[in-house]
Amino acid sequence: MKRRGIAIWFVLIVVLTAVFIIPSAVSDYSSTLIRTISRPVSKPLVSFGLKTHDFFSMIWEIGSLRKENQQLANNLVELKVDQEKMIEITKENENLKTQLNYKNDHPEMKMVLADVIGLDPTNYFGTIMIDKGSGDGVQIGQAVISLGVLVGKIDQVSTTTSRVLLVTSKDSIVQVMLQNSRTAGVLSGGIAGMVVSSIPLDAVVSPSENIITSGLGGKLPKGIYVGTAGSEVSVKSDIFKTITVASPVNFSKLEYLFVVTGV
Repeated sequence: MKRRGIAIWFVLIVVLTAVFIIPSAVSDYSSTLIRTISRPVSKPLVSFGLKTHDFFSMIWEIGSLRKENQQLANNLVELKVDQEKMIEITKENENLKTQLNYKNDHPEMKMVLADVIGLDPTNYFGTIMIDKGSGDGVQIGQAVISLGVLVGKIDQVSTTTSRVLLVTSKDSIVQVMLQNSRTAGVLSGGIAGMVVSSIPLDAVVSPSENIITSGLGGKLPKGIYVGTAGSEVSVKSDIFKTITVASPVNFSKLEYLFVVTGV
């Protein structure tokens, strides 16, 4: 019985193959019949297939556009960074050139160019760090200037770095004098600003008179420009005059300085 069933299926497969594959009127009719029956179904399937292809193509294009946009954004960022670097290099070069020009114009002074590597943003301690030390000839007490203007003096030294006590510090004391009258005084700093005290009461202070270092005491050379005289802040009971001092230096933007190692 089992063999008979297998034989029937085999004969049926052969007959169907002959009908649908072997060219004949029957096979043509069968093919036409199948196409007619499947047409309502095949057309939507083809349309769906095309839409699906277009959808996935659009997704792929969106992904590609996103990658291209991201790459363009990255390129713009890199370009901006490069431009900022060039601007910074240009500014640094201009600043450095100005400082070096001052050195060339004053061969009478021995100076070591130093870069500011540490700055107290609050100016509470009134100190900065520079990248030159004893190995460069820097010693405690030497003057530190910016374009010829006194900035401070060295108060700590290591082999490769030094600390500068700014003239704006409350701990700073510098012997100075009024350039016109040659009257001596003491420059000190503080929260309220710089002042020159210990000026004799009978001394006449001209408006905006230049104040320079007197060269008395320590290693600060005579004649370094400090600033200009301002208003008198002493009171009648004082036995000396005290005046304010204005410096042209912006102490919060110091970058390059000179340490005066000799004259």
